[in-house]
Amino acid sequence: MLRVIHYETGVPLIMKSWLSGVTSVALIAASLSMGAVRADGPVSSRLEALKVTADASGQESFVAAGEVAPGDLIEYRLTYANSGKTAVSQLAVNGPVPKGTTYVPGSASTTVRHELKFSYDNGQTWLSTPPVREVRAADGRTQQRPAGPEEITNVEWQVREPLKVGSTQAYRYRVKVLAVPG
Repeated sequence: MLRVIHYETGVPLIMKSWLSGVTSVALIAASLSMGAVRADGPVSSRLEALKVTADASGQESFVAAGEVAPGDLIEYRLTYANSGKTAVSQLAVNGPVPKGTTYVPGSASTTVRHELKFSYDNGQTWLSTPPVREVRAADGRTQQRPAGPEEITNVEWQVREPLKVGSTQAYRYRVKVLAVPG
């Protein structure tokens, strides 16, 4: 099992440990540092990491992701609120895909008008759906191929409408915890 630890920054981590022969992977849930939230006004943020389970009929339920194991599905919910005196524009919400997990295609959602971008290089390059990357073939030629969900390192919503005074905006995406090599 992996334990989620909530740090003062509000960023849950799943730490690497070797306790009683159990190996886990380091995992950063979502970055809520001011560098990941670009805005021109006072914005507060909240992150929830929830384990998704489904019953026999497919009905989903959610519990706080206190412990997760390989194969578990985690939904990250990011909520932003404007407590300022003016609307906030040019908000960009960045959700890293933690190491040891893979992004679940099609899971990024919000009701806010936005442009969804993906990165496969920890936020250095942003691409629209579907993400494409350049790879060098054995003969030295450069080829383009779609990046698979296992290669996505970040999801970003470039918000196209202001965060109004006193309002909130919510974003969510899912990752699957990968098996830990033994």
